[in-house]
Amino acid sequence: MDARVKSRVAAYGDPAAQQGAAGAGASGAGAGADVGYSASLGNIGMGDEPGEAGARSGSGNGSDTGDSPAEAFKEVGNRIAEVKEFASYYVGAKLDGIKVTVRNVGIYAALGIVGLIAASAIITTSVVLLLGGLAWGIGAIFEKDRPWVGAIVVGLLVLGGLAGGIIFGMKKLTNTFRKQLVQKYENRQRDQRINFGEDVRGRREESAGRTS
Repeated sequence: MDARVKSRVAAYGDPAAQQGAAGAGASGAGAGADVGYSASLGNIGMGDEPGEAGARSGSGNGSDTGDSPAEAFKEVGNRIAEVKEFASYYVGAKLDGIKVTVRNVGIYAALGIVGLIAASAIITTSVVLLLGGLAWGIGAIFEKDRPWVGAIVVGLLVLGGLAGGIIFGMKKLTNTFRKQLVQKYENRQRDQRINFGEDVRGRREESAGRTS
């Protein structure tokens, strides 16, 4: 190839050589076309391999555009799946905590009910034994052959004590609630006098004096 390039260069410099080389140029046109030879360009790089030329053309025509759309959608899908997993984990942990709390409350409630029943049974049995013993003792004091007298006396005493306790407790609660209610409205009237110079009672008396 170097010899042909040199002969072409010499032909450009010598007109006679150009005419003499015309025939040779015509006869070698087919071969020059096959190898892609160009006298004007010198066909630099004619001996490059097709793969190298394709690689250069590919690198020159395109540029690195980053991830493809498919990879971007895949990444988005992975992120969504990750968020879903974390959210599901959080919600599951909260639900399990609530379930554990409800279960513990149920267990303690059941234990409390069982304990209340047992305590009630024990107290009831103790009271029955106590009252029965008192009844038998009182009956033995009065008349040994009439034990029911002691039972009547003990029953009356117990019922009377219960009735007295209930009445006393109700009066105590009623008085307490009444005092709290009166104190509440007295405090409001005091606040009214502080904020407005008079309270509802004073305004009512003033209105009554005007109407009369």
